[in-house]
Amino acid sequence: MICLMVFLVSLSTPAPLLDANDNISRGATAMYTISLDEGYEYWILLDFDETAGMDLDIIVASDEMDYNSFIQMPYFEDYMYSRDFSLVEGASEGVEDLILTAPYTGTAYIIVHDIGETGGDYHLRVF
Repeated sequence: MICLMVFLVSLSTPAPLLDANDNISRGATAMYTISLDEGYEYWILLDFDETAGMDLDIIVASDEMDYNSFIQMPYFEDYMYSRDFSLVEGASEGVEDLILTAPYTGTAYIIVHDIGETGGDYHLRVF
């Protein structure tokens, strides 16, 4: 019976729109691109090992952010620049769990920054 329940729960959880297992260098910033549909809600999860002292922050920046300017900026300045275009952000200590209701249809940028300056592995998912 338990196996059947686990199977049914796994069927009810949709596959993520974005599923990235990645590694970030100490103090670095990573960027992912997603497509939004206006009015839809997106659930964004960023998991990492808090017990290892990691602290990552996440921003979903609008398509008004200039990609070419962003990628040419040094560490931390790129993260601060992206905050000017934030649709939603998670800047709390520990794992991040955000809901974004898309204000438009088009591209958005997911910015992950190692604010704790430890680096390490993380798992980013968007549903």
